[in-house]
Amino acid sequence: MSIGVDGRVRIGRDVHVREFDGELVILDLEKGDYFGVNEIGARLWHGLESGKSCCEIARELVTSYETEPGRLLADLVALTDEFIAKGLVEPRTER
Repeated sequence: MSIGVDGRVRIGRDVHVREFDGELVILDLEKGDYFGVNEIGARLWHGLESGKSCCEIARELVTSYETEPGRLLADLVALTDEFIAKGLVEPRTER
């Protein structure tokens, strides 16, 4: 199941982030796993953390990167779905 373009998430309770060597490192302290994301992934993460949807984040990012808006949005949704699958975030039902 996909979060979709308008879905919002909540960061997992045991998940922490750190900047490291120009990359955002996402730490799942409960599982002992860590994940690194590039600049766009970091901007996605910070947007999700502040309560924005992928659609809202894509609108902000599209002016900063030379990419097709639909492709950017699809990539953001796919990465958010990956965050969900790894237990780093969970879908929110309230808006």
